[in-house]
Amino acid sequence: MADVGTLDSMGREVSYEELAERLRGHDLLAWLMDNRTLVSTEPQPRLIEGSVEVTHDLETGDGPWLLVILGDLVTTGDLRFGTDDYATSSLLVTGSLRARNVEYGGSARVAVDQDVVVSGVIVGSNGDSEANLGTSGTLTARAVLLDSHTSIWAKAGSPRSVPEGFRTLIVGGKGWREFTPDVDVGDIELHEATFIPEVLHRGMLDTDKALAHARTGASPFLPDVERRLREKRGL
Repeated sequence: MADVGTLDSMGREVSYEELAERLRGHDLLAWLMDNRTLVSTEPQPRLIEGSVEVTHDLETGDGPWLLVILGDLVTTGDLRFGTDDYATSSLLVTGSLRARNVEYGGSARVAVDQDVVVSGVIVGSNGDSEANLGTSGTLTARAVLLDSHTSIWAKAGSPRSVPEGFRTLIVGGKGWREFTPDVDVGDIELHEATFIPEVLHRGMLDTDKALAHARTGASPFLPDVERRLREKRGL
């Protein structure tokens, strides 16, 4: 990424006690505090008081990190949430999240209180290493591209993730309670019949290529396939 800012170096350092006081009564306070026990080196919490609005890409460091944004997270560029191995990290955004494309992986956990709106694609991987992204509101994107091990959730104001929380096409694994995929990523035979050649590698979806293609404003799907899938989902 060009002109990249490091998100988890922003804001100010706070104690866990102050963080607990500022988020008293929040549904995800325990989720945040659990991060202390998931890593060998306890992360230093950071707090951003107010919205983050930029016109460049933002990414996180190697972790572990723990960050709370009391406001929106908005960029006209891309967001990349990632960590090194075994560096479980957490981000809570109490407002909305808006970006061109979003990528999450490693051991990055991201939760948003309000809506997630992405003009391009959301790519998720390494869910078996804690990587996760979700919203208590609705999630809108051109497409969500996940590996079989990774989940995503959208509650739309409900106690748990619900189908009406997703305003997007989902490529992902089967068997998740949080979502039902429009395309089963594990069915490799479907890939060449579903995606454009520019995002394939040896006949399989390559999410790095899909991200690069999305930065041009293009879809990873073959036009007729995308039209059919969107009609089926009611988009």
